[in-house]
Amino acid sequence: MDSISRREPSVLWSFWLSCGLAATGGVASLLLAAGGTNRIAGAAIPFGIAAAAMAVSALTYQRGRPLATALYFLAGIALVYGMLSIIAVPLRLAVLGTCPSAPAACPAGFERPMTSGEDAGLAVGVAMGTLAILVGFFGLLMLFRLRPQVATPPPVRREAAVPPPAPAAAEAPAKVQAEPEPAPVTAPPVEQEPAPPPPSPPPPTPRPGPTPRPRAKKAPKPQPELAPPADPAELPAPEEPLELPAPSSQADLSEDEPSKT
Repeated sequence: MDSISRREPSVLWSFWLSCGLAATGGVASLLLAAGGTNRIAGAAIPFGIAAAAMAVSALTYQRGRPLATALYFLAGIALVYGMLSIIAVPLRLAVLGTCPSAPAACPAGFERPMTSGEDAGLAVGVAMGTLAILVGFFGLLMLFRLRPQVATPPPVRREAAVPPPAPAAAEAPAKVQAEPEPAPVTAPPVEQEPAPPPPSPPPPTPRPGPTPRPRAKKAPKPQPELAPPADPAELPAPEEPLELPAPSSQADLSEDEPSKT
C-alpha cells in the first residue's frame, strides 16, 4: 500500500466539501418536507452513509490510494441509491395515479400528489448528491496525481576510521658491563666419517623439437601478356623516271651547219 507522506490541501478540502454536500442533501430531504406527508425522508439514511464515508476518506487518505478509492466507491453507491429513492416517488405517482385534491375522498390504492415541500426536498437532494459525487471524484483525481515519496532513512553519522598510533620506538637498553665469564672447557673434536655423496640426478631427457610445418607453395605469378607484333610498314613504290623529250629536227640542222663550216 503506497502512503502519502504530506497533506495535500486540494484533496483534503475536496473530500470535506463532498461530505458537507452529502449531509446537506440528507438534511434537506427531512426538513423541507416536514409538517406533512414526507415520502422522501428515507433518502436521509443513504445520504448520511455517504457523508460518513467521505469524512473518513478525508481523515485517512494519507494511508494510501486503495483505501480512499474504496471509501469513495461506497459513498458514490449510497448517493446514487438515495437520489433514486427520491426520484422514484414522482415516477410512482405518475404511473399509478393520484387522488383528487382535498377535500375530495381518496380512493383505495391511490396516493396524494406531491406537496411543495416534497418537490423542494427532491430538487435539493438530487442537486446536492450530484455535486457530492463530482467533488469527491475531483479529490480522488488529485490524490492519484500525487507521487508517493519514498521514505528516506535518517542520516547516520559515520566517523572516519582513525589509524592506530604507531608503536613507540623501543628504548635502547642500557649498556650493562657484564662480568667476564670463565672460558668453557672444550672436549677434543671427534672425527666424523664423511657422508656419502648424494646420487647424481638423472640426465635430462631431450624434449622433442617442434615438427616443422610444410611450407605452402606459392601460386606462380601470372606473367604479363606480350602485345602482338605490329605489322611492318610498307615502303612507298619508287617513282617512275622522267623521260626526256625527243630532239626536234631544227636543232639537228643547226648542229650540222657549224660542223660543215
